[in-house]
Amino acid sequence: MLRGCITAAALTLVFTLPACQKTQGTNFEIETGSSFIELGQDIAKTHCAVCHNTEKTGTSPRKDAPPLRAVLANYNSVSLADDFREHIHVGHPDMPDFEFSVKEIDGLIAYLRSIQETD
Repeated sequence: MLRGCITAAALTLVFTLPACQKTQGTNFEIETGSSFIELGQDIAKTHCAVCHNTEKTGTSPRKDAPPLRAVLANYNSVSLADDFREHIHVGHPDMPDFEFSVKEIDGLIAYLRSIQETD
């Protein structure tokens, strides 16, 4: 009886732990549809445009803030999304800490991907 319970518990862990891990770390997929890009653009204009240029062309209002179209040249988009999800400080010391929902993070990353400079 005890052996059966231990086996059942072990099997439960084997099948449920991978499902739990998909919501954190680098095992998640970032939504990239047009509605997410639009959401991300709105977030960028609301929260980022004070310092960063948020468009495909132009300069940033703050000289030491890179245009958002160049951000993913220095950051992996999945790692950046992870940092936002885990509320890790992203960027330089003057940059505020943001608390976005998962949907907002997906939107912001989708927008960043959509405007990135190509070589």
